[in-house]
Amino acid sequence: MREIVRQIDEVKKRVGLIIGQPLSFEINRGRNKFVRFDGYIESAYPAIFTIRTEEEGEESLQSYSYNDILTRNVRIKKTDI
Repeated sequence: MREIVRQIDEVKKRVGLIIGQPLSFEINRGRNKFVRFDGYIESAYPAIFTIRTEEEGEESLQSYSYNDILTRNVRIKKTDI
């Protein structure tokens, strides 16, 4: 149990370091359905972080837990701009 807490703390720290940077996200929606989009991490809170995206001229705000990164339901990659 202690190891999981340490891993989540490490994920929180890393997410905090990339706030505002352009990123590429891959979200697992289940049954091998992945959604890919570009955006940036807008805010990081104790239990969740928020992602701001703009697709087809429409802006959206999504929230995910740090556990989603540990379980690989959310994958984050830096984009080259």
